[in-house]
Amino acid sequence: MDTAPTVFHVFVNFWLSLIKLLGRPAVQMQLLAAAGAVLLAWLLARWIVGALRRRQAVHRRRLRTLMVAEEQARLCTEVAADADADDDGAGGAPPLDEDALNKAVDKRLGAGSRFSLLVVQLVFPVLAVLFLYGLYVYFVAQDWYSGLLVNLITLFVIYFVFRLALGLAYAFGSPGRVHYYHQRLFGPLFGVFVLLLIANTITDIDTLAAATVFQVENTWLTLGSIFVATVGFYFWIMGVSLLKDLVAAFFGRQTNVNTGSLDAALTLVQYGLIALGLFGVLQLLEFNTTTIAAITGGLSIGVGFALQDVLKNFLGGIILLFEGSVRPGDMVEVSGAEGVVDKLSIRSTIVRTADNVEYIVPNQNWLNSIVTTYTRNSRRVRARVPVGVSYDADPHFVQKLLIETARAHPDVLHEPSPAAPLVDFGASSVDFVVLAWVDDARIKGKVTAELRMGIWDVLKANGIEIPYPQQDLHIRSGLLPPAGDGAAVAAGQTEAWSHEDDIP
Repeated sequence: MDTAPTVFHVFVNFWLSLIKLLGRPAVQMQLLAAAGAVLLAWLLARWIVGALRRRQAVHRRRLRTLMVAEEQARLCTEVAADADADDDGAGGAPPLDEDALNKAVDKRLGAGSRFSLLVVQLVFPVLAVLFLYGLYVYFVAQDWYSGLLVNLITLFVIYFVFRLALGLAYAFGSPGRVHYYHQRLFGPLFGVFVLLLIANTITDIDTLAAATVFQVENTWLTLGSIFVATVGFYFWIMGVSLLKDLVAAFFGRQTNVNTGSLDAALTLVQYGLIALGLFGVLQLLEFNTTTIAAITGGLSIGVGFALQDVLKNFLGGIILLFEGSVRPGDMVEVSGAEGVVDKLSIRSTIVRTADNVEYIVPNQNWLNSIVTTYTRNSRRVRARVPVGVSYDADPHFVQKLLIETARAHPDVLHEPSPAAPLVDFGASSVDFVVLAWVDDARIKGKVTAELRMGIWDVLKANGIEIPYPQQDLHIRSGLLPPAGDGAAVAAGQTEAWSHEDDIP
């Protein structure tokens, strides 16, 4: 390793080779022609993609207009039928659900929309390959040097395969997750591949990788080992994350799989593979494990005091993942707000509420405090709707109406059956509470709100009053005598006391 060139000498030779290569007229001619061909392909691709998107937008608007007309006609027919049945003269269609309408349009577009996404990804590389190949044929016909054009054609063919895989991922996968890995994994990976291909064209890539950087104990670290330990370890982490998402998406489609337990198990496997990759990096860099143990042993006391909260959260995350007391997808209560555990990591847990507010909870808080969870053993929960009715109403009839209203809701389970016990005789009302079981804790709020509206409608339709608190004031005697008339005051008090038995 002592005879290997240093990184300084290798880079000097690299730049000299690059300058020498770019100084050749044949190379300059190929680069200028290739740059013009690629620029023309890019401009033409932008025009084609813009035309396709405009055409798709027009088609989408026409389809949406047609579906809106069909839906409004259907709703008007239903409203007219209800008006004839009720004979109240009501008319007009209810407003359309925009989200449902957009989903219906996407579903109607179907394969055509996916094909458009795929075409958008492939237009530029296909045109670039065609133009470069035409340029290559022209150079060969003129008996000019064309070796660089061959490399560029190979590069754009690989780029075409890359864009094809990316287009398929966008067409059939989750756009958000595909975009995330496009920015974090696929794009950087292709960029590194292009850089290595260019470096190998200019100089020998093995010589570049064998360049020594600095000495560690009795060995020399090479540029290749440092590259693999940094860039390679980053791609290892992102690849493990992608593998976790693919496995979760595959098994998440199975109805009999507990997604929370699956995500917790995959998180454990993910961190285990990352630790394995870190161990491989240390082995690649030829670090002495005895030296590392000695250094970490000497610093453990100081690090322990300085990072005790971080270590608590780390150990808390490990315990939560193994114990499974809180899992991704669970419905919990944090700071008085209900939310779903969105992500469970080693340091903290992210809880997302129905208002799309994220609570970042340190993992040690789950171990040191009482946790309210609605889905620890089952996602089934019971919705509670308090109802107060007038004392003039028949409580047996009211109870029957409340149970029928709850049973008619599509999200309320029929087993266990809904109940509406009479819980109290209040100051102004007879108090009931409607108890209805739902299959998923995340829809409990929606079901509760819809039950309140349904109860209001059914009580109003049957002439049952929902009273509000009121207080009656009873005057025990007549007007008070003028001030200062003690005898009259005494007489008034005597008269009031004498009528005490008449007070209702």
